[in-house]
Amino acid sequence: MKQFKLFALLLMLPFLSQSQDKWEGGLFLGYSNYLGDLVEPTFTFSQPGPSFGILVRNHLTNTLGLRLNLQYGKIKGDDANYDRNADRGASFKSSWVELALMGEYELLGNRRWTEDGKFRKTVSPYVYGGVGGSFFDPNVKIAQTAGKPDKNNPDIGADYSNVHFILPIGAGLRFDLSRKVNLGLELGARFTFSDYIDGISKSGDPDDNDVFVTGGLVIGYRFGDTDADNDGVSDENDKCPTIPGPAGLDGCPDRDADGIADRDDNCPDDAGEIRMNGCPDRDGDGIADNVDDCPDEAGLRRFSGCPDTDNDNIVDKEDNCPTVPGLPAMNGCPDADRDGITDEKDECPNDPGTAEHGGCPDTDNDGIADREDNCPDKAGPRKFNGCPDSDNDGIDDTKDKCPLLFGLPSNEGCPEIKEEDKATLVSAMKNVQFETGSSKLLPSSLTVLNQIVELMSRYPGYKLKIDGYTDNVGNDFANQQLSEARAKTCFDYLGSKGVDKNIMSFTGHGESNPISSNETAVGRRQNRRVEFTLVP
Repeated sequence: MKQFKLFALLLMLPFLSQSQDKWEGGLFLGYSNYLGDLVEPTFTFSQPGPSFGILVRNHLTNTLGLRLNLQYGKIKGDDANYDRNADRGASFKSSWVELALMGEYELLGNRRWTEDGKFRKTVSPYVYGGVGGSFFDPNVKIAQTAGKPDKNNPDIGADYSNVHFILPIGAGLRFDLSRKVNLGLELGARFTFSDYIDGISKSGDPDDNDVFVTGGLVIGYRFGDTDADNDGVSDENDKCPTIPGPAGLDGCPDRDADGIADRDDNCPDDAGEIRMNGCPDRDGDGIADNVDDCPDEAGLRRFSGCPDTDNDNIVDKEDNCPTVPGLPAMNGCPDADRDGITDEKDECPNDPGTAEHGGCPDTDNDGIADREDNCPDKAGPRKFNGCPDSDNDGIDDTKDKCPLLFGLPSNEGCPEIKEEDKATLVSAMKNVQFETGSSKLLPSSLTVLNQIVELMSRYPGYKLKIDGYTDNVGNDFANQQLSEARAKTCFDYLGSKGVDKNIMSFTGHGESNPISSNETAVGRRQNRRVEFTLVP
């Protein structure tokens, strides 16, 4: 037993020797009480024994701690105290030693320190729980018959271990007497996972493990927690231990209250910024005022703190247009189209041009700026607003229906059709004939069509439109089909004679658009026709 106590004390020495301001040692003085087979009712505070111990506590945070516990106590129990157990006649006494590692949570621990690191006395509840081991040495007495132990008791000669795994849990209330000293009242239970700490199991309730409780007073003392300048920062953590300073600055002073300790502040009497090593930067340009040529105007480091308002890399004092980004070649003024004419003088600032046209382009190089040129991509004279007259007929191509043929204004720029040629077209309408009810040409019609072939060779700027018609005799659909077939027959014949089919078109109109009455044979004959029209 004494060897176990000595081993436990030696195990705790390293914790005590490494104590810092977050480390704390303490004493426990109180009682322990057994709960098991020799107690009735199950839970009671009767038959207490003394208990005392030492502990080491590490404050991981203001609310969380780690605690190493070495505790000694005595427990006892006697069937004679309970009528229900008197027949068994057993009793025991035992000392116990516990070594446990426990975590603590202090509910109001954050109230112990102010925002600037000052200590203040606090009353705070706490809870704890952990794991450990405990040694028991029960001295058991069992009722005797005829002066001899009752051999019928199954616990006589029972083989059990004196060392048990335990789970300690509990709660308490801690009072700060000073920065270093605190007082705690706590009550806890130890679950042993054994039914033999009292030496009785089989003759009692073997399915119900024994438990013992402890309660008492804990006196705690913080180690190494000195504070020579009384600024709330312990000397060990105080980088300026003889000069008061806030905890946030490791105990060092800050005369200008800018959050930068004087020892790290290049301007300790003028509030500044961390990024400026404690010096001010009034214009917020990242250049300390003492090296800023323009301390009240945000500027650039490469311009010694002076501004470049339009961010064109030309300092304002050298920029002819300080509020508009520009080019060095233009003395800081913009030239969006890069034509060498500044935007303020450029009538077309987004399109490269020439000085002759006020900075505007002349794409076709006809001496007329695009904005005044009706044909900016084709060179033309000014009298036609920049548009060409390809056939030199005095009518510009945009208004000339025959831009490649010399024509007359009266005929929209196309050559005028001669009267004899107009007569040929009228004659063709009357004399192109077909077999009755058929699209087959009569031989006499070929002479007329050959005249149209010769006519088309003299009007290369024109297209030929061929329209077929019938009278109203017969079915409307059949008349429509016949008129279109006759028009196509003419189209095909002219094409076979060398007229470009791309400049011809044909359409059938059936019995629509009569030119005479369908009530007479003469009128019907006139309505059965194919018209030929020249179109520019």
